[in-house]
Amino acid sequence: MADIENENIDVQDEVQNSGIKGNKKSRLTALILCWFLGFFGVHRMYTGKIGSGFLMLYGTIASACVLVLNIYLGLICFTVVGGFVVNDFLRIATKTFKDCYGDYIEEDNV
Repeated sequence: MADIENENIDVQDEVQNSGIKGNKKSRLTALILCWFLGFFGVHRMYTGKIGSGFLMLYGTIASACVLVLNIYLGLICFTVVGGFVVNDFLRIATKTFKDCYGDYIEEDNV
């Protein structure tokens, strides 16, 4: 019975270390993408958060469309999306931003 438990632990260790840990993202790249293309959600797509990245892209496009119709409401929409960008930038800079696997992006490998 003890052999089965040891085999389960070994298999779980191999699964955790196989693909997820080998796919580290660069914090510097995420910072640069957030700085220059943050409103389009590219930094989130880079870290594997595809859904929220497209949501930021949609929010930016919708804000631009609303800005054409009503300048005050459009600026409010841009402010909301900008708040998410600033939040993400600060979280990446302080090494508290997680990728889609729940791992912190804290390495500066390029």
